[in-house]
Amino acid sequence: MNDSLLSKENSFLEIECPEIIGESDAIKSVKEKIKRVSDKNVTVLIRGESGTGKELVARNIHCKSHRKKANFVHVNCAALPSELLESELFGYRRGAFTGATYNKLGRFEKANQGTFFLDEIGALSHSLQAKILQILEDKQMSRLGGVNDIPVDVRIIAATNSNLEEKILKGDFRTDLYYRLNVISIEVPPLRERKEDIPALTHHFMDKFCGEMGKDSIKIDDSVKEHFQKYDWPGNVRELENIMKGIIALQKTDIVYADLKLGNVADNEEEYLDAKSRNLFQIWDDRRINELINDRRDINLKTIRRHYIADVERQAICKALELTQWNRKGAAQLLRVSYKTLLNRIEEYNIV
Repeated sequence: MNDSLLSKENSFLEIECPEIIGESDAIKSVKEKIKRVSDKNVTVLIRGESGTGKELVARNIHCKSHRKKANFVHVNCAALPSELLESELFGYRRGAFTGATYNKLGRFEKANQGTFFLDEIGALSHSLQAKILQILEDKQMSRLGGVNDIPVDVRIIAATNSNLEEKILKGDFRTDLYYRLNVISIEVPPLRERKEDIPALTHHFMDKFCGEMGKDSIKIDDSVKEHFQKYDWPGNVRELENIMKGIIALQKTDIVYADLKLGNVADNEEEYLDAKSRNLFQIWDDRRINELINDRRDINLKTIRRHYIADVERQAICKALELTQWNRKGAAQLLRVSYKTLLNRIEEYNIV
């Protein structure tokens, strides 16, 4: 099993507390809340869209707490099916099930005296929710196939990008667990609501990747900076980080236009996409436009634009897959997107 898909464990004896970049009012509020709750032994629920930096907030809380010398264990609850996730979280005794040929320590035991970060908490099954609740209430757990309860002293920090209140109403999330997790709530703002932090984040990622790759820093043109400010960043800080990584790796900034122009940019995107770039994507004819206008009563210009972008993306992905002989990792590199993003698009567009 590839543990990198599931969790990360670190002792902060050797790791400097990660910095949260930004001085906007929204991010200052997050920093202040971290400062106030870090040394309080209470559960924290971190909320925010994907890519906003929820793990960074959790790590800050840990390394500023009295638990900082013990492990910080990060588990993504959506990374594995429920039955596999259970064995990872709680471990198992030899003979507990077919293939259990040895005793395995669970992640909760590895986090003892430290912090356990449960990412994507909304993806937990009902049975696992009950077990997490037991740890919160009794400070005990049991391995699969075990007969004795094992005491564990962990501080649980949970994170979600889903609406847990809606999940409760649908019966998908336990109310009692929600209230045990939501003692302190921290909302991490999306990047589109803190655009004044983009210059600082840009410089931070430039320094980071120049150091990692042994590359020289590169001048960010005013046109690129303007592009950054107009873009809505649906992938949030993680998307900006990946863009900067590409800029440093290739030592050129024009990839910005290729990577961002199909996203949710401002309505006047034609002002900063040159004519040559726009002509690359003239794939519709009158038939397709008439089809949308005549067949849909809810049609409007924004809906037309959304369908157009989807058709462009679908065509580009199919072409990249064709050029790479359907090697999806190769296609992701060709399109300069993450492998996960490409898989999501392939599923969304039903490309088979």
